[in-house]
Amino acid sequence: LLQYFSFPYRYFRWWIKKTRIEKKSAFIDLLCAVPLQQIYGCPLGGIGGGTITRGWRGEFCRWQLNPGLYSYETVIANQFTVCLRCKGQTIYQQVLSVEKPSSLQGWNWGYCGHYAFYHALYPRAWLVYELPGQKVVLTCRQVSPVIPHDYKDSSLPVGVFVWEVENGRDEDVEVSIMFSLQNGTGEKEDRSGGHWNEPFTFQKDGERVAGVLLHHCPAVNPFTLAISAREKAGTGVTHVTAFNPTGLGREVWQDLLQDGRLDSPTGKSRTTEKGEVTAAAVCASCRVPAHGHKTLELALVWDMPCVHFGSKEKLHVRRYTRFFGSEGDAAPALSHYALTHYEEWERKIEAWQNPNLANSQLPSWYKSALFNELYFMTDGGTIWMEVPPGCCAEDLQGPAGAGLSHLLPVLREYGRFAYLEGQEYRMYNTYDVHFYASFALIMLWPKLQISLQYDI
Repeated sequence: LLQYFSFPYRYFRWWIKKTRIEKKSAFIDLLCAVPLQQIYGCPLGGIGGGTITRGWRGEFCRWQLNPGLYSYETVIANQFTVCLRCKGQTIYQQVLSVEKPSSLQGWNWGYCGHYAFYHALYPRAWLVYELPGQKVVLTCRQVSPVIPHDYKDSSLPVGVFVWEVENGRDEDVEVSIMFSLQNGTGEKEDRSGGHWNEPFTFQKDGERVAGVLLHHCPAVNPFTLAISAREKAGTGVTHVTAFNPTGLGREVWQDLLQDGRLDSPTGKSRTTEKGEVTAAAVCASCRVPAHGHKTLELALVWDMPCVHFGSKEKLHVRRYTRFFGSEGDAAPALSHYALTHYEEWERKIEAWQNPNLANSQLPSWYKSALFNELYFMTDGGTIWMEVPPGCCAEDLQGPAGAGLSHLLPVLREYGRFAYLEGQEYRMYNTYDVHFYASFALIMLWPKLQISLQYDI
């Protein structure tokens, strides 16, 4: 009888100490399970830089920016909105969401889900919107840089939204896609004050992107979100630097409704006060000829270059900083790089996946599992860190690893890699569970498997 009650008693004592006295999260919380819903879709982002998950209804609903910690908040202000104009008049404007929220009621919500379709083949996903009564079809293709044997682009904390616009009308139509985003992840931290937004442009090699930076400034692990669009011939990019996502939102809605553009104010927004929330929006617009087709390209980037784990004893620098710097100012360059390289990423993804997809001997469930279950490589609390430049073998290997010093150059070149046993079991690189998943690493990113094995 004592043995039967021993573990629950000891666990309960530990749980009380951890959550009530130390005010921390239990790394295995048996008493407060995460209220998961069947809403999650394909996550955005590469390996080790954090992820932002979009649900299959298009909502931004799971955030994993701090390594190993998840926020299951659907942020209602994070939306795509379409505006159609013919002959100088707005004929249709709609938030592409089935939600009917209590905030932003000045916007036109309640898109009929019957006219939308979702497909996912990781690391890409497709949302198709047939705009009722408009003879216009929008296809949003979501692309993340998860590419086998690529140890640069696969580390980038970016996602691209490629909007294919098909105009079935007998006349030209002006199409605008507005991407709105709240500064933060929907948690209490959003209201802590000290956050601010600013517009940016970035031009390189004749390619130009424009958007808004949303600087989120908590005491630990500050980060910058960026929403942007690619400027090219026939495509205009406008923005709203800041608006209140908890209000009616009429000023943003009317701004877009008036001419399919946003006002694009210059300069930074003011810093938020405690209890205040801010958001921003970017709009990409183009004219689509009758029975024609055009493409609009938008991106979401997050730059959290340096991270502490819960104990805050040591600062870790993420892998992507090797290529874009660790000063926290990389979001414009990352946005530009994502919007000018996603086509190359897609070619590599298709070359990797198509031989399996075209193999009629493989059942559909196997093809789906083979690729879609790979999401845990990025969304498993994954952290991919640089080895500090001045460290030596003794700093890494510990007392038992003297025979492994020849592997130090591998760590210097490819970094250190860790992922969770599970999203509710926050323990890194549990070797028994990794044993079953390691084949994916060996086949797709073998240098990461060597790095993990070195640490074991």
